[in-house]
Amino acid sequence: MAKSGSKMMLAAVAGLAAGIGVGMLIAPAKGSKTRKRLKKRIMGIADMMQDDLSEKVNAFKSAFASNEKEELSALEHLEDDKEEK
Repeated sequence: MAKSGSKMMLAAVAGLAAGIGVGMLIAPAKGSKTRKRLKKRIMGIADMMQDDLSEKVNAFKSAFASNEKEELSALEHLEDDKEEK
């Protein structure tokens, strides 16, 4: 499954690159203006991806931290039970 997902991602990136290339060739605006627009769009997409990745990392960290606290609490209860016996 991972291989088919990576193949799909590679195909999507290749298609995107081909579409950008064709779009630049047939674009009605000057090259410099088109490059500025393209750079602006790419930077916007990169910012969105970075924000999304940051949110996912933070969610993972908080889930890991809460899971770790639960495990520590369970271990403390086990130790308390052993001490009582």
